[in-house]
Amino acid sequence: MRIGRAISRSVSRQVSREISRSITYHRVQSEAAARSESTRVEIPAGAFWMSPIELILFEAMRHEGLSPRPQFRIERYIVDFAFPDVKLAIEADGIAYHSGERRERDRKRDWRLKMQFGWTVMRFYGTTIHNKAGNCAYVVKREVEARRRMEEERERQKEVERQARNEAIARPFRKVIKSLMRSSKKEEKS
Repeated sequence: MRIGRAISRSVSRQVSREISRSITYHRVQSEAAARSESTRVEIPAGAFWMSPIELILFEAMRHEGLSPRPQFRIERYIVDFAFPDVKLAIEADGIAYHSGERRERDRKRDWRLKMQFGWTVMRFYGTTIHNKAGNCAYVVKREVEARRRMEEERERQKEVERQARNEAIARPFRKVIKSLMRSSKKEEKS
């Protein structure tokens, strides 16, 4: 009976979290849509509302050949852009970021994203994006490519280790098979 209740509570909490996340996501998108300067951007994953600096950075990253996922949810947080395959989040910080309270909250958020979920957050100020969006996008591209190369190298290394383990496991069996084959050949000759 206790197991059933525990499972029920766990499922209930999970459903509650999902509903809360969905509400938060829709609230954020509604707030963005309500701002007169926001732009609705259609991409294959759907439509997203972006602030002017988000749009500038998004376009610059696309120009660099990147495909960032806008308004990406990581647990209970929503980041401006993400590259989930390499756990890289990109934030475009407008004027609101410069206030002390907001900055401190974002530092804590970045720390949680890194320590609890393994994500790295790159932040770009709005003025930098306005003046040098191409440079920002280039920095992001270099980071994404470096992380993808590292991931490919890790996968190659895992494959080498897997092959070495398989070889180590198979080696004694091969020796036994060779020995049996030699024995059967000796018997055939006699």
